[in-house]
Amino acid sequence: MKAKRSSAVIGVVDDDESVRMGLSSMLRAEGWHSAAYSSAEQLLGDTRRSTLQLVITDIQMPGIDGFALLSSIKLWRPPVPVICITAYATEAVLARATADGAAGFFPKPVDDEQLLALIAELLGKNV
Repeated sequence: MKAKRSSAVIGVVDDDESVRMGLSSMLRAEGWHSAAYSSAEQLLGDTRRSTLQLVITDIQMPGIDGFALLSSIKLWRPPVPVICITAYATEAVLARATADGAAGFFPKPVDDEQLLALIAELLGKNV
């Protein structure tokens, strides 16, 4: 049984339901709370978004993409860390994510252990 991590809520934004549900399930199994969103618009329209303490977002999504979502979240007071994931990982995409202030970047399929370690680091909890 995993130790209770914290009351932090992690937002998971991905238009691919299998990825969204897979990440949410993994987070719950590790003791984190998660809120799943099928689009950036859904997250931005959620009145409970102020409870989020970290967001994991896909970059390639219809409508508002992950980069635009990252820019929006940077305007929140206080802003929360954003981890970007993508199936189309290139040096240019990594460079843009880094330049735009992403707290992390992972190609799909995501390495669960590395992602969990980064989340723990960003939220100040032990792995």
